Amino acid sequence: MKSILLIFTLFIASFMVATAQADHHGVHHHGPSGGVLVSLEGASRYVELVVRDGQVVTARLLDQEQKPLKSSLEFLTLTFTEPDGEKEDYKIEANDENGERIFQRNSAHVVHHIVRDPIVVSLQENGKTYSSKEFSFPHGPHGGELVPLGKDSLIAEFCVDGDVVAIHVLNGQKRSTEVKAEEITLTFTEPDGEVEDYQIPMHKNSGKGTTFQQEDDHIVKHIKRDPIIVTLVEQGVSHSSDTFRYQK
Repeated sequence: MKSILLIFTLFIASFMVATAQADHHGVHHHGPSGGVLVSLEGASRYVELVVRDGQVVTARLLDQEQKPLKSSLEFLTLTFTEPDGEKEDYKIEANDENGERIFQRNSAHVVHHIVRDPIVVSLQENGKTYSSKEFSFPHGPHGGELVPLGKDSLIAEFCVDGDVVAIHVLNGQKRSTEVKAEEITLTFTEPDGEVEDYQIPMHKNSGKGTTFQQEDDHIVKHIKRDPIIVTLVEQGVSHSSDTFRYQK
């Protein structure tokens, strides 16, 4: 009986630790624009946080039904905890777009903080401050899904827009990086067990990094349906991901 009680106690403790970790690093809910939904403690609203193009951050205020909220706020604040423990604040200022009030800032530096550092989102209204719990942003600087390429420091950032798939190569700091490769390979395992490879050609290679891109609705269908392995071969060295499913 004591052994059963001990096992049960250890299980509950493990579950509580895992849940606490999930608050910081784990499952995130997504909003109507594909961004990350952030809850503000003490406020019945969400902030949807979106990054794109490696340099644009956009935030929207949403109600509990994830519909846009009218607001007179002039800015939101993002507080980052840097690797050395220092905290840094950045304001995201409001503007009106198509009748909706959004918060936006064009800054590659801020986007890098978002994808690298723990974040707290806060706003001030009627003399009160409403803040989120600290969390880690789960996407890359272009808003895509992050896929580590083996044990090396390379990361493939998956972005799908309509029939176009774009894969940006990032380094361990989640910055765009340049690689010497003409293509990247996607290996799909189909429902019948068949394995199929597709090569995505290099789209651009510059000081801002390497991107592989192709417009093909058949490939996008595979991405959304099948387990995937990504393989990048650079100067004879192969960098491969584990098998994963595209989540966005």
